[in-house]
Amino acid sequence: MKRILIISAWVLCGIAIIFLTGFAMHQHEKRVAMGVDIVIEPIGQHEFIPEETLNTLLISNGFSADRQAISEIDIPVIEQLVLSNPSVQTCEACITVEGKVLLRVQQRRPIARLTNLSGESYYMDENGKLMPWSEQYTAPVIIVNGNFIETYADMKNKDFSLIDADSAMKTATALDNIWNVVKAIDADSFLRVQMVQLYLSPDNGFELIPRVGDHKIVFGDVQNIDAKFKKLNLFYIHGLNTTGRWTEYSAIDLRYKNQIVCTKKPITNGI
Repeated sequence: MKRILIISAWVLCGIAIIFLTGFAMHQHEKRVAMGVDIVIEPIGQHEFIPEETLNTLLISNGFSADRQAISEIDIPVIEQLVLSNPSVQTCEACITVEGKVLLRVQQRRPIARLTNLSGESYYMDENGKLMPWSEQYTAPVIIVNGNFIETYADMKNKDFSLIDADSAMKTATALDNIWNVVKAIDADSFLRVQMVQLYLSPDNGFELIPRVGDHKIVFGDVQNIDAKFKKLNLFYIHGLNTTGRWTEYSAIDLRYKNQIVCTKKPITNGI
């Protein structure tokens, strides 16, 4: 008899918990949402997405967290709506205990700003995908220009990370080659700061303009990218840093195996 009473008590407790939980959830869903909190996680110095932009996006699509019942708020739909902003990497939405809609948003991180022959500008991010140009914010990243015509509209859905410079798969566009160079620059903390411009010449070779030093860097094609940048780093550290002759050369050529060819500036006899 005692065993039956204990089992019955546990069953009743379970039923009570289920009932109270369901009642609490029902009452919670009947509540009206108390607004939206948006947390935009910083990515370095980049500020592509103002909070007002996301608020406007939600309102323009019929969502208003201060007039809707919680039961009417479709969290997956809100997440997909925020993800439609091309500067958003991830979005997680939930309803807080206080009845607010909480959005946690992560921005995409651009690593290069590209300007094609038509003068159109757009960004390439760290994952090998394109981002549109922003009128609200200009990212402090390397500028890429020169002999390429690819537009953002034509290439926005392509994932350039799927093609590597040294793979057997041939690159389809100039942007594939650009991706392989800029990702190598971004992976090196010194080069990321030192290189300010990447130029694609008509012969499809690359030239780099550094931040420090009055010279251009003749890089050539995308073969042996890591070896070329390794030579350049060694030259900067053990060559120019040792001699202090940062303004003596007009060009530094990395195209030759196991060597760097430097061109000195012409002597002007003090003129």
